[in-house]
Formats: sequence, C-alpha cells, structure tokens
Amino acid sequence: MVGGVKVLFIALLAFSLCLSAVGADKKLLAGEPIDTPRSDLRVSLGRISQTKSGYLTVVGPKERAVRTSGEHSNAVLQFRYRGPSETIALLDSGSLVRQIGLKMRAMNTCNLLYVMWRIKPTEEIYIAIKRNPGKSKYKECLSRGYLQLGRVPLKPLGITAATQKTHRLGASVTETDGRYTCSVTIDGRRVWSGKIDAKHISDIKGPVGIRSDNGSFIFKLFVTDTAVGG
Repeated sequence: MVGGVKVLFIALLAFSLCLSAVGADKKLLAGEPIDTPRSDLRVSLGRISQTKSGYLTVVGPKERAVRTSGEHSNAVLQFRYRGPSETIALLDSGSLVRQIGLKMRAMNTCNLLYVMWRIKPTEEIYIAIKRNPGKSKYKECLSRGYLQLGRVPLKPLGITAATQKTHRLGASVTETDGRYTCSVTIDGRRVWSGKIDAKHISDIKGPVGIRSDNGSFIFKLFVTDTAVGG
C-alpha cells in the first residue's frame, strides 16, 4: 500500500511539473511579460537580493547583472527608488550619477545598449551604445566606446522617481530589413524613439540586464519572448 501511494505521489508530481512547463510555454507563445527571479540573473558586480514576495532589491553603490538566458528585444523595469545608497561610487569621469536602468543586447560589459533612468545630477532618460569591438572585460574598455543616442529631460514631462512612487521603464530594440530602431517608454507612454545605424549594433547581441549606481531600489525585470532579430 505504501509503495502504491509513493508511485501515485511521484506521478502527480510529474504531472504538476508538466502543467507548469505547458503554462510557461503558453506564456512564451502569447508574448506575455516574463518575470525574472533572482535565480535567473547572473550578477557581475554588487549584490541583488530577492524578497519573499518576489521583488528584487539593490542598495548600492554599484550593481550589474544580466539574465542567464535569452536574447529578448523587449524589456520593462518596474522599480521604486528608495533613496541614495549609504556609500557612493563615482564614475570614471569623476561624476556622481544616481541611476537605474536596462542593459539591452548585453554581449558583455564592453558591448551593449544602455537605457538608464538618471535621478542625479539631472533627472533624465539616457540612451547610449557602448561599443568596443574585440573587448569583453571592463579593464579592457573602461568607460570608452560610448555613443550617445538620446537624452530625455523628465522635468518638462512632469515625471520624477524622487517621490518614491513605482514607475515602469520600457525599452525595445527592433530590426526590420537590416534597419534598427530603439523605443523607450515610461509607464506605457513613449518618450523617445530613434534609429540606430546597423554598423553600431548589428553584431552586438546578448541578454537583457540591469544596472544601478548609487541608489537603493526595489524592482522587477520583465522580458517578452520576442528574440533579438526575430
């Protein structure tokens, strides 16, 4: 009798796992946003924790991470700014920048696209490609290779993260017939869109990730199943 119960339990467990897999596949096929748990992040700098409710947290001064799989072209960072970090880390330029944002097509730390929500010194969205062909480690490229694509001041739009309300920063990189476009949204509202020369981005491919500097944030990272170049 005990053996029969054990077999039944194993069968039910296997069935449950199959249902979970089917549910995940359906979500992928439907293009629904996929939440990124801490276990699906590869952290290269700093520390990222996860709350019991599934939110991710950083406390600064520097955090860098990418998803462990997938090359998604659409991402949303849902976050709430909780205040400055207890310690600070200046950029290589000597500037103090407080920010959080998305790493798109993150091949490595030297080759990727940034979409950053800067809180200090001026609150704005900063979009830039970092391109250093043949280099993959920070000590090889440092802060070189940046190509600014756009900046969006947020004060004229009446948008701020300083009130510690939750916001959603969205980014997409699409390719049609060899032509690339990047779009940025805040809380579902498009605030910037621009074309990217293929020579700057076509050979940069990688997962979505996050970056934060000098701030304490609680957030979730969502991606869709649309693959880069797909």
